[in-house]
Amino acid sequence: MRKLFCSLIICLNLFAHALYADVVVLTDHSKIKELSSFRILDAMDLRTEKNYSSAVKYRTINHEGGMTVRVLEILKNDVQNGEPGKWFYVLLISPMWVESGEWIEKYQKFLIFLPDDMPVFDFEE
Repeated sequence: MRKLFCSLIICLNLFAHALYADVVVLTDHSKIKELSSFRILDAMDLRTEKNYSSAVKYRTINHEGGMTVRVLEILKNDVQNGEPGKWFYVLLISPMWVESGEWIEKYQKFLIFLPDDMPVFDFEE
């Protein structure tokens, strides 16, 4: 029984590694250009107005599906809540749930602040 359990753990580990082997993780945000796409796994504030001081309309949920976006515009460097980062105007390219329980359809545009130390996944130029 012990050998079977160990074999199962090894197989699951190999499967998980193969599943995520092609995931491109980007930590250097200077490589992000207009029309780049990527997935953000952390919770993010979404503004529907292209105005830095506008109210946050939605907050994403930090889960494995994340938020997949395409960059429409790279805006300015800034500091929010003590964290340096950059503002992006993005197009949501896959639907998702948000913190309020609402379902957000794809192809909506949002203003987001991406902290410099937040990795992005599945990056494509």
